[in-house]
Amino acid sequence: MRSLSAAAILEKNKIAGEGAWLILLEILIGEYTLRLVRNTEDIDWNGETWTAFPFELDDLTEDRQEMPQLKIRVGNVSRVVQGYVERAPNGGAGSTVILRVVLSNHLDQPAEIEETFDVTHIQCDAQWVHITLGISQVNDRFPNDRNMKDFCRFLTTTGYGGIECGVSAATKAQHPTCNGTLADCRERGNSVRFGGEPTLPTDKYYGS
Repeated sequence: MRSLSAAAILEKNKIAGEGAWLILLEILIGEYTLRLVRNTEDIDWNGETWTAFPFELDDLTEDRQEMPQLKIRVGNVSRVVQGYVERAPNGGAGSTVILRVVLSNHLDQPAEIEETFDVTHIQCDAQWVHITLGISQVNDRFPNDRNMKDFCRFLTTTGYGGIECGVSAATKAQHPTCNGTLADCRERGNSVRFGGEPTLPTDKYYGS
């Protein structure tokens, strides 16, 4: 897990900090890139201008059988973001969102947190653009690994048919995809290498 920078640690430990933690949202949708900051004014960071824009983030959720999802809401009163969604292939599904956290008084420094997500679904209403995100790659993750009851963690590490999964090329040709469940693993005769933990209690997951 990446450590905070010295500047961030000093700021975090101050009784009254001089700066603020800013959340940056980079949305790569179709041929367009939107750079938004949850702030009262635009900022310049990493050679780009980030536009002050209203957006909200829900807590990261998971049900122990599916990979975690994050839902965000981007302001839609002006219909600006909706316009990009309507022009994007598949209504924006499959786009990429990068979430970063920076310090307002250290904008010459790299992001303290950076996580990358795939867009799985977008829906627009009069107030918000609702974006559902699935984890694509997490640059800073805690726990470093996780065991789920009915989801194979190998699907998100070396992938289906990779070295951890161990499915043969012939099996993969017969079953081109896998949803990561124990049922799918058994169907492929590969349950001995299943990357989940079926014996875990239903109300827990374990990380390491």
